[in-house]
Amino acid sequence: MKETSPLIVGILHIHKVITRGLTTSLSKCDEYLSKQGITQGETEGFSLYLKTLMGILHAHHLSEDEIAFPYFKTKVKAPFDQLEDDHRKMAQLLINLEKCLLDLPQDGIHNLSDVLTTLNKIWGPHIKIEEENFTGEKLLAVAGFKEQLEITKSLTAHGMKNSGPGPLTVPFLFYNLEGSDREAFMMNFPWIVKKVLVPFVWRGRWKPMSKFFI
Repeated sequence: MKETSPLIVGILHIHKVITRGLTTSLSKCDEYLSKQGITQGETEGFSLYLKTLMGILHAHHLSEDEIAFPYFKTKVKAPFDQLEDDHRKMAQLLINLEKCLLDLPQDGIHNLSDVLTTLNKIWGPHIKIEEENFTGEKLLAVAGFKEQLEITKSLTAHGMKNSGPGPLTVPFLFYNLEGSDREAFMMNFPWIVKKVLVPFVWRGRWKPMSKFFI
């Protein structure tokens, strides 16, 4: 069962964050294209939102490639080669996205939308494969609760190290989740991060993105 597997819960939360990030970015591209340009004052925030999303997606896949997949390859039957190939394709698209951001706010929206669309077409089926092959039941059969907690801690530390500045990535993670998902995700963070750093100390850093958050 998914709710009994801390590793699966964590993976599902990250998948939801990235999925919303992609959906929001594509929606904003459609809006900007219909208005023939980025809404005045949104260039900085949109660019920052995309860069933060890119960092989190990159870090998520890097953590899977370097920690999760090597650990589970001999324990769980899954199409690892396909998943790793998807990671390589998406990594190239992230490079293309970075190039598109250099053309904002002038001529980059159309190209940005095209790259995001291609990325999203890979992302959807990719996480479907992961979520069907790595279920709570399957993982608990090969790794106990405590063992999964340790793996989750390693993945979290690895991801935070490689995703970008905490004052940007942590609010992005918080505010692209909602309801019980956000509450459950935030439980893993120290109170000072939730009550002091994110809402006050770091707010100046992430405020330009706030328009795109939930």
